[in-house]
Amino acid sequence: MRKLAITLILAICMVLPLGLAGATPAQAKLTPTADFEVAFNSKYVWRGIVVVDDWVAQPSVTAGVGGFSFNVWGDYMLTDQNGRQTEFDEIDLTADYTFELGKFSIPVGVIVYTFPGSDASDTTELYAGVSYDWIVTPSITIYRDIKETNSFYIQGALDWSHDLPKLSDMVGWAVGLGGTIAYGGTDNNLFYYGADQDGLTDYSVYLTVPFKIGEYVTLTPQVVLTGLIDSTIQDAMEGVQDDNNMYWGLVFSASF
Repeated sequence: MRKLAITLILAICMVLPLGLAGATPAQAKLTPTADFEVAFNSKYVWRGIVVVDDWVAQPSVTAGVGGFSFNVWGDYMLTDQNGRQTEFDEIDLTADYTFELGKFSIPVGVIVYTFPGSDASDTTELYAGVSYDWIVTPSITIYRDIKETNSFYIQGALDWSHDLPKLSDMVGWAVGLGGTIAYGGTDNNLFYYGADQDGLTDYSVYLTVPFKIGEYVTLTPQVVLTGLIDSTIQDAMEGVQDDNNMYWGLVFSASF
């Protein structure tokens, strides 16, 4: 599987220069953008791991210009489930540059994970991916931790959405379905799941119903089913969490 990861990284690196040379990239549009979002979810689950088994608020701010974007995301404790009520237990910083090559999008970037007020160590991941705009949107993203695990995590995804008849002149809505499946390297799986082998790690399946209100605001109810795949990982996490978890929430977003 390590050879597969290296092959995927090389393939993305081969496509990347094509995007630089022949694309009409998103970065050609130099109008600054700003996106604000707050997700209220009944659980915080990350890569199949239940981080907070109760309600959380997850605010996010993204500023962009051209193909560049910078995002700040946080996980805010709404209950005392982890003894951290009304505190941020995680703040992540992401810098991204996305190339556009026809219907292909090629994001590359870095994520810095921080855990204020916690004994957990901060870490950093580099990532590169590719997606294709089609009836469904397939994508694959490779993450490489360069501080804690020095290992990889590969996530494949499929997303589909369909606009529904508008409810009024001001309100439109749609339905979205999607899913992910991921594979982790040995050191990644040992660090996060306690399983000393590489293999399939987690999956998710989700349903969203976004309501677009006017030009800028969207409200999105969502429900997500997620869980652990590999039996060794399931055994390692036994007694810590269930193999499968479902959570739901409401996302408020505004884009300018």
